[in-house]
Formats: sequence, C-alpha cells, structure tokens
Amino acid sequence: MASSQVFNVLTDFSATSANALHYAMVLAKHVKARINLIHVIPSAAERGVGSVWTMPTPAPTPAQATDMLQILARQVEQQVPCTYEVLYGAAAPSLPQLLEHTGNSVTVVGNAFPQKPTAATTSSSVALHLIRMVQQPLLVVPLTYSYRGLPRRVVLGTDRLPVRLPHSARLVPELLAQLVSNSEPMLLSEAPGDVDQLLSRLIPAVVGIHVYTSEHSPLMAEVADEIQNMGLLEGVAHTVSTSRYPCIEQGIRYAAAREGADMLSFVARQKTYSDALFYTSVAARLIASSRIPVLTCPEA
Repeated sequence: MASSQVFNVLTDFSATSANALHYAMVLAKHVKARINLIHVIPSAAERGVGSVWTMPTPAPTPAQATDMLQILARQVEQQVPCTYEVLYGAAAPSLPQLLEHTGNSVTVVGNAFPQKPTAATTSSSVALHLIRMVQQPLLVVPLTYSYRGLPRRVVLGTDRLPVRLPHSARLVPELLAQLVSNSEPMLLSEAPGDVDQLLSRLIPAVVGIHVYTSEHSPLMAEVADEIQNMGLLEGVAHTVSTSRYPCIEQGIRYAAAREGADMLSFVARQKTYSDALFYTSVAARLIASSRIPVLTCPEA
C-alpha cells in the first residue's frame, strides 16, 4: 500500500471514534498510508432522534469544532501524516464526493454498541448508513475491540454468488497482503516449540470461508474458485474452509472464532437488497454486531 493511500477516519470526538482512529493509525503506520480526519457538522434537517450524525454535548460551534479537529490532527501527525476536513451540513451528498476525491482510500468508522440490529438501531447506525452511501471499502471498529497489534488472522466470508465490485475494491487485497506479511526471518533450532512456531508462520494468515445450510456440502474446489473470482484475495496467500451451520450469520461467527480471527471481511451486498431487506441481511447484522473489526466492501 503506497504512501498515497488514505484512511478516511470519521470522528465526532467520542471515545468510539478515538478507538477507531487509534486502530487506523496503527494500520496506516504499518502500510505507510496517511490519515484524513473528517468531522461532520450536520444540517438542522439531519439532526434529531435517530440521526446517524451525532454531536457532542454541548455541541461546539463550527469554529470550535474546527479547532478541536486541528488539535487532533496535530496529535495524529506525530505518528503518521494527517490532514483533516470539516463538512458543514448536507452530509448525504457531500461526504461521498469528498471520499471520492481523496483517491484510493478506506473509510473508517467506530461502532459504539456492537449489537444485533433492530429497526430502532439500523436507522441510526453510521456504519450501515455509510456502506449504502460510499463506494470505498469500509472498516468498522467496535468500541469493545481494544488494540492488540496488527491483524494476525483474517477471515473472509463468501456466499459464492457473482459480485461486481467497484474499482476501489483493489485496495482490499493490497491492504491485507501488507497487514499479514511477516519479513522477520524464520528460525529453526532444536528448542521445543520451534517447529510449531515455524508451521504457524507457514500457514497463511487469511482464511476464505463459506458457510452453508444445506445437507450437501459444496465442492471445496468450487468454493476456492469463487473466492478467487471475487478478487478480494487476489495475490494474497490463503486457505479455504467450509462448514455447515443452521444459521449463516452464526456460522460465520463460529468459523471466525474457531480460526482465532481478529478481522472479518466480506462483500456488503448493499445493492442486492432494498433498504428494508439490507438491514436484515447477514452482512448488515455482522457489521452492526461484530466485536472484531470488519473490513467490508460495497457492491458497484
């Protein structure tokens, strides 16, 4: 991932956005990317009960918010290059335009309350709102997830259906390849445990999974082909796994836990479904309730 790449981090100065920013900084430092902080000051029409755009209490003036963002940017810049933007009102049309003009980027947002989405929570979920707005990969960092280092194990789920991805999706395999790469030499001596450590280094850190509910399991080769055709793991060393489970969502959670995953990835399918159906989809439920970071890619 070249230095021209960007992590666009949305911040409302809360603990949730601070946690997401910290995680993004760790990744950006590793892949030599920059951080672009974005603070949205919603219009009057975009505020109120159920709004996705929250304001601190008491709400700062636009000048105060700009000063706060500038101070935060200076703190970030001590570790990684950082710029910042303030959006005033009408975020729905202006945010996608801003993100589009930042070039090759990943949008980062925090999730304050990882939980199963309901009619009350989906309408106010920034992450679910964003994935329907933007064409960039979205990284959702739950507040319950504290930094434990770079991702060591990434699970990518597939439903084996054809998918058309935006041009920005090419960042996903590029990012994953750099996050899970390990340039340290592999040492093998006669010490107990060295062989196990060596084997753990040789096993790919990315796992492509397919969870099915039918009685008949799909051919592993077909699943591997579908993951390859998806393109999100192009050039990334990975293994392939399938499992049968009564519930797809729970099956993905179980597979991720079994693999010891600390990042989950999949295609959002936000255009396959209408608004009402999308909010009850497997992807939406995982985005809203995952307790590990989720890197999801929208359909084109």
